[in-house]
Amino acid sequence: MGGTNMKQRLTYIDIARAIGILFVVLGHINQFYRDSQGIECSQILIFIYTFHMPLFFILSGILFSEKTFRNLSFFDFLIKKVKGLVVPYLFLDITAGLYGTVVSSEIQISSILEVVKNTLTIHCNVGANWFISALFIGEIFLYFFLKYYRSIYKYFVWIPFLIIPRYYPFSTHWINVFVRGVIAFTFMLVGYYLKDYYKNDVNKQWDVIVLSVVLTYIIAMLNGQIDFWGSRVGNPILCLIGGLIGAYWVIGLSKNIKSKLLVFIGQNTMTMMGTHMIVFGIVWNLCSITFFNIMPLLTANLYGEILIFILIIAANLPIMYVYDRYLPFLIGKRR
Repeated sequence: MGGTNMKQRLTYIDIARAIGILFVVLGHINQFYRDSQGIECSQILIFIYTFHMPLFFILSGILFSEKTFRNLSFFDFLIKKVKGLVVPYLFLDITAGLYGTVVSSEIQISSILEVVKNTLTIHCNVGANWFISALFIGEIFLYFFLKYYRSIYKYFVWIPFLIIPRYYPFSTHWINVFVRGVIAFTFMLVGYYLKDYYKNDVNKQWDVIVLSVVLTYIIAMLNGQIDFWGSRVGNPILCLIGGLIGAYWVIGLSKNIKSKLLVFIGQNTMTMMGTHMIVFGIVWNLCSITFFNIMPLLTANLYGEILIFILIIAANLPIMYVYDRYLPFLIGKRR
């Protein structure tokens, strides 16, 4: 996501991003329904969380160019990432926080300052925005690793990720933020090294896709619920394999799809990541006074989840269009 020039992006990468963000939205809806019904574990949620965040980090690694660390000084690289990731993070998270302040009728200086504080300290006014900060940290790690690479490093670079479960849960917020960056870096590094493997058209074969989906599901059930926001990876080996295979079939599936709508969504995943939780709240409240009054069972079944999902995506499309058309510099895009 972010400041990548859209003209240089492969269509299937955009579609893969779109599939990824749709799973993010679906996962958050399913989690809400699960929590409202007191269900501890949801197989759907466990399955989605196994690959949807690894997918984004792997795609970022695939797109990470050698020119980035060979030709750019760290200062130039940092400026590029500030424009592509930090500015969108500040814009999306602060506007979301201010929206929450307005609808709660708590428009006070202290409330506004609290919004800004949450953003600057990466506590995030919208929980999903943790991803942007993790991507930023992960890309900085990846830059330095590749810039000053020595062959011996490959034997040690995996250790931080592998020892995460030993120290989980982490005692402070900032350690957790750092660990998210480590997780992002690990999957990005894999994406960088395996980019030819993912670009190969073997993964677009339907039998390979189906087999990969089944393997992802099996690994998900073996590893259980993971949550990168809280730096919970379960078994790190299973987490890594599940993410790799999950990204493999999503990218393969994307190569078989032609959809201008998905390309548009994929090119604007940053916006949907930062706004879909707000839209979710609005859609839920509207449904509560319309559909749910007529059919209360929709608040606790699959049909209700599907309805909410469709409405959230539909409502997000004009937001993405406006941001893309009129505010590209605030969502990490160049014109």
